[in-house]
Amino acid sequence: MRIFKTWTFKWWEVSLIKLCLISLGIVLGICFSVYLAGLLWLWCVVFIATAIYFIAKAIKEE
Repeated sequence: MRIFKTWTFKWWEVSLIKLCLISLGIVLGICFSVYLAGLLWLWCVVFIATAIYFIAKAIKEE
């Protein structure tokens, strides 16, 4: 069994994976809402950092 083999997904399979992971995030967020609310500042920093990265990358490619 090759664990690290190359995978090729169709667009709808990637959509299903994203839907699955979003659902997992929502479920975990509901279960650990009190703990995660205390780390709201961290989630804002992660969002801002990744947004700046992708905006800069999009501008650079043009």
